[in-house]
Amino acid sequence: MERLRPTNGPVSQSIWPVRSLLLTLLAGIAFGCGGGTGNSPPLPSPGSGSVVLQVDPARGPFTKVADAVAEAQRLQNATAGLEVLIQILGAGRERLQGNLALDGGDGTNGGRIRITSSAAYEILTGPFDLIVASQTSLQGVDVVLEGGRVQVNNGNFQPSKVTLNDPRSNILVNGNAAVLEGVLGQLAQIFCRQFSDPCVQISGNGRVASISSTVSKAGGVGIGTVPGSNPTIENSTILLQAVRALAVRYSDNSGGVFRNNQIEGDPATAATAAPVQARQAATDGTTGIQLDGAGSAPAIQFNRIGVGRIAGSVGIRILQGSQARTISDNTFITRSEGMGVGIQVVAGTPETVVAAYLANNRFQGNFAERISVGPVPTPTPELTPTPTPEPTPRLTPTPIPAPTPRPTPRPTPTPAPTPTPELTPTPTPEPTPRLTPTPIPEPIPRPTPTPTPTLTPTPAGVTITIPGLPAGATVRVTGAGGSPVIATSTSVSGDVVIFPGPFTIPFGGQVRVTPAIPLPGPIRVGGTTLTIFDNTTNPGSTTYFNLGPAISVN
Repeated sequence: MERLRPTNGPVSQSIWPVRSLLLTLLAGIAFGCGGGTGNSPPLPSPGSGSVVLQVDPARGPFTKVADAVAEAQRLQNATAGLEVLIQILGAGRERLQGNLALDGGDGTNGGRIRITSSAAYEILTGPFDLIVASQTSLQGVDVVLEGGRVQVNNGNFQPSKVTLNDPRSNILVNGNAAVLEGVLGQLAQIFCRQFSDPCVQISGNGRVASISSTVSKAGGVGIGTVPGSNPTIENSTILLQAVRALAVRYSDNSGGVFRNNQIEGDPATAATAAPVQARQAATDGTTGIQLDGAGSAPAIQFNRIGVGRIAGSVGIRILQGSQARTISDNTFITRSEGMGVGIQVVAGTPETVVAAYLANNRFQGNFAERISVGPVPTPTPELTPTPTPEPTPRLTPTPIPAPTPRPTPRPTPTPAPTPTPELTPTPTPEPTPRLTPTPIPEPIPRPTPTPTPTLTPTPAGVTITIPGLPAGATVRVTGAGGSPVIATSTSVSGDVVIFPGPFTIPFGGQVRVTPAIPLPGPIRVGGTTLTIFDNTTNPGSTTYFNLGPAISVN
């Protein structure tokens, strides 16, 4: 008797067991006469604490959650501040006949409704909504959405499993106090099959935690925010199992915290067969996190982001805003051979920002690029003009004046040294009586300067110095992402690569070396030694140097 729970009212512990036992007997008699639907228990007195209602489809007293909720609301309307605990004790399935709203009765008496389940219990919504309002909670049930929605309106929703099977359905997490999470340290399984994007929509500063979401709809979005929202999303996993699927999408002017999560970007098609992968277009890749606007600025930290194996897959895609964001201590993983991109930034992003992203995150595997520069976004024309004029003045004037004056003086010395080594060995003995001192020393030093003339191709082209360059390597200069090809080397001598003519590497361009460099180091481009670069080495294939600023090589 001493373990019985006392009420919140001023009743002594010695009196409570008698009163509790009496109420229990009365409630049992009342429930037993309900024919399986539950009759009303006696109304508790004001301030008497909480009332427990039990649901068991086989034994009662209530056979449906909806009936128990209706009774809870009746009690709360009559008793201010009453808390009703509904316990689901038996396994079963219930199809809603109308909206099921856990709203604390009429919403004026400050009551609470808490539903817990210790058995496998499934609620099929049909076209109706399941509403978890303020001061209410629903825990441990399975929910199947068939056109209806789950509205977590400042309440606490802790399902065991939610399955979305209708394009009209999704889960709305509304309000700063709203919580969607797993129960008792377990992951809540959310199967996003057919749904209205996004599968989980967050409005406000609520919390989404300990969920395991699977997105199997092509082009579907797992979690999305409404502008002005700053939620906390943590300790969750998101698996993308369809082409073009997107795990988390932050709308403009939204942020919050995204931490300790895991994203897997490989759809089932990519994992099953290489021929299926080969048929996918570059636009079929998956995306881990997408920042839509310049005001999309969540703190993205301590996450494990698996980049998809289909071309075009990206770990974090930034559509607008070149400013520095909090993206740190994340691990980007790719299991493909040079297919995915870790972080895609917008054109005009400062080199210091790119360098910080590279330094503050880890990249495992062979990426096409760890950091790439995406195209200028078209959806929001307000910010498009900003990056566009910046690259234009840099690239347009630079290549025109630079190549014109410099190649002109260089070809002048070209004919002088070039014919000398080629023609002098043959005719030298006969016509050289005039240059008697010259022919004697020249045959000896000319073989020696042979390495020096390797620089004589400079007048016929331009050079880039790449330490550790493999013999016979091919070097290509490309735009961001590997296209277009701007220049291809004509020959290689030692660490010097010779190109046929001047060119300009655009912002975010690449220098690609095939075969790969075993131990790449800083490279010299256009008279500038670059020590900050992104180098991804694919053994036996290609080394990529991703460059930030636009550089003229002439």
